[in-house]
Amino acid sequence: MGEALVEAAGLLFAWGPILGFLVVLPVALLSGLIPGGGLPTAVVILGFAWTLDPLVAATMVVFSMAASDITEPVPSILLGIPGSRTAQATILDGYPLAQQGKAGLALGASYTCTLIGGLIGAAALLIALPMARHLLQYFGAAEFFLLALMGIFAVGVVSQGAMVKGLLTSTFGIGIATIGYTPVGNVVRADMGLTYLWEGINLTPIIVGLFALPELIDLVASDTRVSKKAGSTLLKESRSQVYEGMLLAIRKHKLLLLRSSLIGTFVGAMPGLGGSAGHWISYASAQATEKGAKETFGRGDIRGVIAADSANNSSDGGVLIPTVIFGIPGSPGMAILLAILIIGGTSPGPSMVTDKLPFTMALVLTLTIANIVVVPIMLFAAPFVLKLASIRPAVLAPPAIALVTLAAYSSNFRTADLLVAAGFMVLGIFMKAYGWPRPPILIAIVLTPILEQYMNIATNAYGWSMIQRPQFLIILGIMVVAFVYSAKMQRGAGSTQETRSEPVDVA
Repeated sequence: MGEALVEAAGLLFAWGPILGFLVVLPVALLSGLIPGGGLPTAVVILGFAWTLDPLVAATMVVFSMAASDITEPVPSILLGIPGSRTAQATILDGYPLAQQGKAGLALGASYTCTLIGGLIGAAALLIALPMARHLLQYFGAAEFFLLALMGIFAVGVVSQGAMVKGLLTSTFGIGIATIGYTPVGNVVRADMGLTYLWEGINLTPIIVGLFALPELIDLVASDTRVSKKAGSTLLKESRSQVYEGMLLAIRKHKLLLLRSSLIGTFVGAMPGLGGSAGHWISYASAQATEKGAKETFGRGDIRGVIAADSANNSSDGGVLIPTVIFGIPGSPGMAILLAILIIGGTSPGPSMVTDKLPFTMALVLTLTIANIVVVPIMLFAAPFVLKLASIRPAVLAPPAIALVTLAAYSSNFRTADLLVAAGFMVLGIFMKAYGWPRPPILIAIVLTPILEQYMNIATNAYGWSMIQRPQFLIILGIMVVAFVYSAKMQRGAGSTQETRSEPVDVA
C-alpha cells in the first residue's frame, strides 16, 4: 500500500498532470459558480481524451469535480441558487445566514468543512480500497433501491414543519423524472407527442427556473439587498466572520463534521447513488439528532451548513470506489471519468486495486490536492466575494439573470430548455410564496432513475425474498425509525414554515 502511494505521487507530480491542474483550475473555480457549469467542463476534457495521457485526463476530471464542489456553495449561500449537483441543502441555512449579514460565517464554515470533508473522504477511500470490493459484495440491488428511496425520503425530514408538502413535492419530482425514455421496459413515457421529451427534462433548466430566477425576481421586486449591510461593512467584518465560521466547524461542531463526512463517503460509495443522496441524508441526520435543530434548522443554523457541506466533498472519495472497482459511475462526472478510463485502455475492475493500484491512488491524491489548493484560494477571496450580497438588486439582477438563462440554454443548446426554465420559474414563484419546499423536486429527479433501475433488478432477482436479507432489514429499520421520529418532531408544527421570517442567532 505504501509503495503504491509513493509511486502514485511520482506519477502525479510530473509535468503532464501539473499542467493539467493549472489549465483546469480557473475554469473549475468559475464553473462551480454557475448552475450546470461543472459537468460541461468534464465534457470538454472528454473531447480531448483521445490526445491526452489517460492519467492526465482522468486527474483533470477528478480535480475539476472537486474544485467545482468547493465553489458551488457560494451562490447557494449568497443568492439562494443551488449548484447543478451539490450545495442544494446548503441553501436551507446558508442563505438565511446571508440575509442576516452572516454570509462570511457560512462561507468560513463551508470552506473548512469542504476541506476537512474532502480529506476525510480521500482518507476513507485509501483505507477502504483493499476491502471495498469484498464489503460491497454484501449489498445488492435491493439495498441500493432502499438507499435511493432513503435519499428521496430525506427531503421530507428536511422540510421542517412541512413534511407532507415535502413528500408531495418529492412525488411531483418523481413524476417529472419518469418522463421520457427508460431502459426498464424499453419504452418512452409521458412524451405527449413531443420529441423534446423523449430524453426527459434536463436538470439545469429546472434548477434555473425553480431556484435562480424566482430568487433574482424576488430581489428586484423587493429592491432589497441580500444583506442589508453595506459592502464596506461586509468587507470589514468578513475576515473575522470567516475565521469565526472556521473555528465553529473545527472546535464546536467537530463531531458533526466528522459524522457528516463519513455519511457522505459511505453513501457516495454505494454503486449508482452518487453524492446527492449523501448530501441530503447527512443534513436530515443532523436535523434529527442535533440538539434544538427542530427549532433552528432552516432559519440560519450554522450546523445545517456544516452537515451539508461536509458530506458534499467527502462523497467525491466515495463515488470513486464503485467507478473504478465495478465500472458503475455514481455521478455524471464519474460517468465522464469512466469513459476516459475506457478510451485510455484502462478497464475498471478488481485490477484497479491490484496491479493498477498506483493509478487509483493517483486519483485519490488528486482529490486531496484539489482541496488543499482550492480552499485557501476561496478563503482568501471570500471578503471580496461577499460584496455580492451588498450589491443593489437593480445592478446585480440583470447580469445574473442573463448568466443563469445562458446556463439553461447551453446545457443542450435547445430553445425548448428556455421554455422549461420559464415554466418552472412560475412554479418556483408560487412555491416560494406559499411555503412549498422546492429542494425535494431536485433530489427526486436525480434519484428516481436509480430507484427505478434497482427496484426492477431487485424484484426480478429476489422477489419477496428480498425482505429476508439482513442488510435490507437494517436499512428498512433505519428508514422507519427516521420517519416515526420526524413525524413526532413535526406534529403540530405545520405552521412553522410560515413563521420563519424572524431570524435567529444559532451560530
